[in-house]
Amino acid sequence: MLRVVDARAKIGLLVAYSVALFCTGNLLGLGVATALLAAVAFVGGVPVARLLREGAFAYPIVGFLLVYNVAASGWLAGIAVALRLLLLVWASLLLMALSTPAELSEGLRRLFSPLGRLGLPVRDFATSLSIALRFMPLLSEELRAVRAAQASRGAAFEDAGLVRRLRAYGGLMVPVLVGLFRRADRLAAAMEARCYGASGEPTSLVERRFSAGDGAVLLVGVAACVAFALVP
Repeated sequence: MLRVVDARAKIGLLVAYSVALFCTGNLLGLGVATALLAAVAFVGGVPVARLLREGAFAYPIVGFLLVYNVAASGWLAGIAVALRLLLLVWASLLLMALSTPAELSEGLRRLFSPLGRLGLPVRDFATSLSIALRFMPLLSEELRAVRAAQASRGAAFEDAGLVRRLRAYGGLMVPVLVGLFRRADRLAAAMEARCYGASGEPTSLVERRFSAGDGAVLLVGVAACVAFALVP
């Protein structure tokens, strides 16, 4: 059901959800936000385990922010900051799971099309943003592949002391970045082979119109986001 909703409505819901995450000031509101995200994933047919697996690339950053904020402001503040970041990452991954990169790129282009009249490169911006969103699950896949390869060579990721484990995880960064640069190079070659940017006005195979059903989904979603943001 959610897969057929217009990409512009999905992007609007992600923006509303992100704003609401930073407006809610307590763990109860964040708990409601977590339940809402799980409910959307269930309705959309996206396994929660998939979101947890694909969000692995963000867990080291979340762990660092958790420790830093706990030391600076206490447990409640640290958990709130970490949970906000996790929910933001999972919501972005859910958007990618419910939409294709082409749909997102077209939706972003249509949303920002008024700015094109001012001479801004709206098409390039929309394409760059959709590619960045698409690379989030790819980053997780690359991280898992490199981790499995290094674990098979004896890297200590599990049964070792904290220092050895941190050193092992630190050794993942270079091969992961090299792999991502390779993917980016292949993507650039593919876009050049398809003559990206050759035409002034992009065309679309399917002209999608924003329907009343899309508007209803957007209104209900925004209302839900406002509700958990205002949880006392």
